Amino acid sequence: MFVKALIVWIFIAIGEIVNGNIRVRYLQKRYGKYYSKQMSLISGIVIFSTIIWFFLSWVGPANIYQCLFVGFIWMALMVLLDLFFGRYVFRYSWRKIFNDFNPKKGNFLGVGMVLILFCPVIIFIIQKQQ
Repeated sequence: MFVKALIVWIFIAIGEIVNGNIRVRYLQKRYGKYYSKQMSLISGIVIFSTIIWFFLSWVGPANIYQCLFVGFIWMALMVLLDLFFGRYVFRYSWRKIFNDFNPKKGNFLGVGMVLILFCPVIIFIIQKQQ
């Protein structure tokens, strides 16, 4: 299950990197930083929820606790990826990076991370009811 979760995370990461690029390159120029971040949050949720919807049964969690474990893996890896890109690729200060997680400053990265944590649980429950 762990290796499969890592493989699915690669797809989630690619989707979110593309989403972030679209936000910075196109949406931000057209709608401004604040609104583009809101749009990017929604499109990001759609991206990772769709990927999780199609691949969760392949990952194979047997219960809600295993779904939380998988969600935690995905969230932790996404946080580490964001920290790595922010600090070592874009050369942002730690203050700027941590501000990106602060919704009080109009940034929704932290909200997205919490949603990635619980998304496998929600999808697991929905798929079990069908």
